[in-house]
Amino acid sequence: MMKNSSEINIVRIGSDITYSSLKKIGDGILESFRDFIKKVNLSHHNSPVVESIDAQLLTMVLDEEYSGHTLGITDADLKTGDEDEFYNSILGGKNPQNDVAVVSTSRLSPEKLDSEREYDLFIDRTLKVSLHEVGHNFGLTDHASYKPAADGLLCPMSRGEFNQFGYRGYIKVIVDGRGKIFCDDCVTFLRSIYGRRNSSGPLLKDALVPAGL
Repeated sequence: MMKNSSEINIVRIGSDITYSSLKKIGDGILESFRDFIKKVNLSHHNSPVVESIDAQLLTMVLDEEYSGHTLGITDADLKTGDEDEFYNSILGGKNPQNDVAVVSTSRLSPEKLDSEREYDLFIDRTLKVSLHEVGHNFGLTDHASYKPAADGLLCPMSRGEFNQFGYRGYIKVIVDGRGKIFCDDCVTFLRSIYGRRNSSGPLLKDALVPAGL
């Protein structure tokens, strides 16, 4: 159980996502976790430009620099130690040794990114994968089945079978099929562990500055 689950750091690594879009993702996380997250801190992490990075290493770097409940969003491809090339790149992951989750945007972009509609789809996908990984930070587990929430869309924790679709198919079927409302089982778990928090309202702290400044 996280010590300070009511507050989350959302850290941009890279420049694929604008500050205004990062704020939109923060607002979306506040809305979906409105009974559990009350404050979002937005920041930018300076790092060398790389095409790929080890997912576990990135979570460790972010944990050391930001500490606590943290979501990193990078435009680099996230790599794992899996020997099977099919599985050694991931859309997102959570380090079980800390309270840091990471999301990669490198495979979430539509085939073309030439219009506002396509960019909105890109940000929507990033939010949905972010909700899934933040859910893991809270202790939620994957739904192997296609579990719907109250709005009829898939619960953000729905995983499905990746090898049934491949990357592009998985994103279109599973990620695009997810909603932003958690299913009853997920909400029941969250309330049993973290309770329902009362406050004057959620706060998004728009302090987008490099770490250490």
